[in-house]
Amino acid sequence: MTSRNERRLNKKSLGKGVASHPTLKRMMRNFRRAGREAFEVYRVDGQTADEHVYFDVFSIREWAEEYLTPVAIDLDRGRAETLIASGAVDKNHIAGHTVQQNPRPIIVGRDANGAGNDQILDGSHTYVAVALAATAAGQPDEAVSIDAYVVDPKDWRKFLIPGRVARALNFDAHFDDSSASWTKPPHEWDAHFDA
Repeated sequence: MTSRNERRLNKKSLGKGVASHPTLKRMMRNFRRAGREAFEVYRVDGQTADEHVYFDVFSIREWAEEYLTPVAIDLDRGRAETLIASGAVDKNHIAGHTVQQNPRPIIVGRDANGAGNDQILDGSHTYVAVALAATAAGQPDEAVSIDAYVVDPKDWRKFLIPGRVARALNFDAHFDDSSASWTKPPHEWDAHFDA
């Protein structure tokens, strides 16, 4: 726990309007409740750093679990192969973590990567694990589906992290480009989010 004065200085260091931004306030509430796991952020790359789009995955998942019903979507092995080839998923993570967990429905943002281009916002490792298992079992493509929360643009837009907040929190400096997700922030970030 930091002192009141330290918290004030930390908020001031974020910049004018950022510390009081509703998105940051939501992230702070999530952090107090769930700890560092609340920092799960997914980035869709733009042509430049100013065009990157950041999704507050932790909040999207909580919202989806409360308001949506998972649906079965067809698995696209080509997409799974692309996720592996691009380095967006780590096979070691799949073997050491994903297959040992009780799988949750993935989260797909409808049109989140442009019109007609849905994007997996959370669950890429699960998606690939299911594809690898289906291939190992010899299942044909049309026989394989995966449970997903499909979030429409009007809903996922509520959970975008504005560029000025992302820049103030220096997301790109702590971003893992191979997985398109924000790594857990360094411990010095705890002071920004201390209660």
